[in-house]
Formats: sequence, C-alpha cells, structure tokens
Amino acid sequence: MQEIAENVFIETEYDGVNVGAIRTRRGIIAIDVPSYPRQARDWAMRLHALSPRSVQYTILTDYHGDRILNARWLNAPVIAHEATANKLRSYDKRYPQLLLESLSSRNPEFGRELSQSPVEHASLSFTKFMQLWKGGTQVQLIATPGPTTGSIAVYLPKSGVLFAGDCVVADMPPLLVEADTAVWLQTINHLQNWPDPIHHIVPGRGKLCDLAGLTAVANYIEAMRQRLQNHIINQLPREEIYSYQADFLSQFLNPPLPVEWLKKQVKYSLDHVYDEIQLANE
Repeated sequence: MQEIAENVFIETEYDGVNVGAIRTRRGIIAIDVPSYPRQARDWAMRLHALSPRSVQYTILTDYHGDRILNARWLNAPVIAHEATANKLRSYDKRYPQLLLESLSSRNPEFGRELSQSPVEHASLSFTKFMQLWKGGTQVQLIATPGPTTGSIAVYLPKSGVLFAGDCVVADMPPLLVEADTAVWLQTINHLQNWPDPIHHIVPGRGKLCDLAGLTAVANYIEAMRQRLQNHIINQLPREEIYSYQADFLSQFLNPPLPVEWLKKQVKYSLDHVYDEIQLANE
C-alpha cells in the first residue's frame, strides 16, 4: 500500500484492478474492491488497520465484473453511477456465471474461490456529479462516460488526486469492449482541461501516472479508430481486422494482466470499434 498524499492510499499490486482508500476522521472511504475474494479479504483487513472505524462507503468506478463482485467484503454502503446501480439491480440475486468464468480464466488459482455470491446493490447513485463531505474530507464524484455508461472518476480537491477508473489504464491496452470511444475521447479532453490541479492520477489498472496517462489512452483509441476507419474505406474484409491485434498489443511490454487474456480483449475491442464506426458511417 502506498500513501500518495496525506490520508490517501492506493494499492496497485492486486490482480486486476487498482483500489484506493481515503482516511477521514469518521473512517475509510474505499474506492473499488479487488477482483478475487482472497485479495478482497486482505484489503478489508488492511483498511481496518488504517482506521479502527468501519468503512463508511465503497465507491465503484464502473460496473465491470472484476470491480463489483467483492464489494460485500467491505461491508459498507455502495456509491455508484446510476447506470452501475441499474446494472447491479438487473442481476437476479446472483452474479452471472459468465462473469465468474471470465475471472476464473484470467487467474485460475484465485478463481477457484469465486462463487455466485449475493449481489451487493448500490445504496446511493448519481448521474453527473456528486459531492461527499465526510470527517472533514471533501470528495467529488464525476461521471466519466466512455469506458462504460456507468464510469466515474473520484477527485480530491485538497490533494489534487484523481482516481480515474478505467477511463485511464497504464501499461496495458484500454478495455474497449463496452465503450463509446467517441464519448470517451470527449471525457479525456474534459479531464485534460480540468480547472483544478491534478497532481496524481490513479488509473483503473496499472501504475500511478500523470496527465500523460490521459494522452496515452486517447492516442490508443484514436489510432484504433483511424486504423479501422481506413479498413472500412478501403473495403477490406472484416475478418482481416484481427491482423492488427499484435500491433496494438505490442505497445505494452509488461502488462499487469495475463497476455493471453489481453489478446482476447484487444480482439473484442477491434470487433466493437469496427461496429461503432460502421454504424456511424451509415
């Protein structure tokens, strides 16, 4: 665990997603939860060591399965975007088997502990902006659509820390499978022109970064959009888009997630962005 500003902690070594903690006089505000039960339990114990008070809130930065599955281990009210709250409400008491299988394939050892645990629903949700004051600490929640319709960022004005969720990932390709890439680029531009200081960006996955991390994700998205736009303009066969997979993956030498799993994500991303552009061109 790393303290990146006074009373602001992050952990980037869990398998899958980064997690954060804001220590207030009233207790901890947690940001996201590790993807596997063993690591979620470990995180819960570490949060208790930070503060003897109970966790006050768990903020979920989107509805990706590897973020939502273990929220119950923190035993705190969940705050999320309304789209994430709706996604959680859509599940029939238990998380889908496909979600569990995807996480199990990514890490078979940790995946053995996964089960169809009860769904943890959001207690509070919002659509565009929400502000919390807890124990003298100001926390701003901002809708950042693009990666999903339920994506949010968490900004701490006092320390200039931005928890960006999957709007920014480092050392790996951004996950575009559910994305609206045009909206995502607009969101990145909005964050690049944020009126208040941003001293640290905590990406949804990968190592701590700065504003250059926003630019890197925007460049990746623009490059894929342009490559597939040219592919469509030149009337090349759709199945040939997979030949671009290696190029996009080769930009990342030491990704934090298994390469074979990321290969599938890049393939799915190519399919999704191709369909996005085709639809926009019609």
